[in-house]
Amino acid sequence: MPPKARSVETTLAQMNALKGMGPAVIAGELLKYVASKSNLVIAKAAEIAREAGIQSLQPELQAAFWRLMEKPTETDKGCGAKQAIANALYEMGCDADRLFLAGIRHVQLEGAWGGPVDTAAELRGICALGLVRMAYRDVMTELADLLGDESEQARIMAARAIAYAGRPEGQLLLRLKIRTGDKSPTVTAECLIALANLARAKALPFIQGYLDALDPTVAEGAAMAIGEMRDPTALALLTERWNHDGFAESRMALALPIALSRLPQSIDFLLAALPDVAEPVAARILEALRIYRHDTAITQRIRTGVDSRSAPALTATFHKFFPA
Repeated sequence: MPPKARSVETTLAQMNALKGMGPAVIAGELLKYVASKSNLVIAKAAEIAREAGIQSLQPELQAAFWRLMEKPTETDKGCGAKQAIANALYEMGCDADRLFLAGIRHVQLEGAWGGPVDTAAELRGICALGLVRMAYRDVMTELADLLGDESEQARIMAARAIAYAGRPEGQLLLRLKIRTGDKSPTVTAECLIALANLARAKALPFIQGYLDALDPTVAEGAAMAIGEMRDPTALALLTERWNHDGFAESRMALALPIALSRLPQSIDFLLAALPDVAEPVAARILEALRIYRHDTAITQRIRTGVDSRSAPALTATFHKFFPA
């Protein structure tokens, strides 16, 4: 290992020891690491500051970000340090609009096999969340641009940020994006889920139309969106489809959306189905219901349903998702 790499590795190991110390000690020690020339050390310092909630380091973190932006591909290959700083500032609730605006617009092309790769997509997404959290006045303009980003990851994060913003005009952006489509079905699915989180049952007629989309990712996204509305009418739509479509594959795709509604009747529905459905469907029901693994009463009801089948494989699946 080259001496420089060995030195960085030693420094990172020393920094790990800070995690058990008090905030004042951590803050004092991190000052020198934030000023490091190593992007790996700076990223680690930002991560520790975020985990410990060291608000006092915000000015130094911002200064480090701007240093890295001077020659981004040389000083921060992979964009990891700038990303870690932005994430720390976002989670600490820092009003760093200038930094977040620079980050949401930053593209960092780096050489790779097959052609240049943009390593700043996640940074753009994190900065979008930062602008939303600080209620930046023109955030919806920035999110509209990000929703048309070249990177699939950035477009997905834009959809989530629009839902997080909770502003009515976000519904229009998402509806337009869904209607015009995206080359990635995953992005369309994320937009459906974001629209459901933003508009709830008001978006049900619109999202319902995508349950029969030709692309399975979009169809599954629509079902997930409807489940996450946590609305009795939306849940009834999913359970009716379950009852009218007896194919195992269809029911397996509906199990999680039904569970995600988190309504008492959704639990009752899946538990009533558990003793009689095909084993692969039963296994998917268990996987869907694991969101309740910390609820003792529901877990016991699930176990009773599994025991009624006397199926060793299903019992093993139960213990996998509901460890004692």
